Amino acid sequence: MDFLQQSDYNSFINPQLLNMLLEGDTGKLEDAEDMASGYIRSNLSARYNLTTEFSRSGDGRNKTLVRWMLSLSVYYLHNTVADTDIPERVAKNYDDVRKEIEAVASGKMATDLLPLQQDGKVKTRFRWGSSPKRSHNPFE
Repeated sequence: MDFLQQSDYNSFINPQLLNMLLEGDTGKLEDAEDMASGYIRSNLSARYNLTTEFSRSGDGRNKTLVRWMLSLSVYYLHNTVADTDIPERVAKNYDDVRKEIEAVASGKMATDLLPLQQDGKVKTRFRWGSSPKRSHNPFE
């Protein structure tokens, strides 16, 4: 996946630590990014146009999506080391991002991701309406 750039990781993980985790194998980084995008897609693709979001590059990328991808990818990279060696900050970022994604998926949190559109209208699963009015008259 070409969504994240190597320079993006500098704000999340020390470059020496990143190289140590990768052990010279850039495939590990690609695998971690694929797992992160898979998690995001599985939770948000029903409501948001993630294909368009992930195809953007440079400054055109959604900053929230970049942060989510970085947090998840760094956590997945740490899966190759012992649990005691995973920094608390990395685990906390992972938990926080998962909660945010779940809140966005359930509609409890707003985001600026592109919504899915069908025939020029936003595609949504929300239903509008109400139940019939209740009568409190016991003889009806």
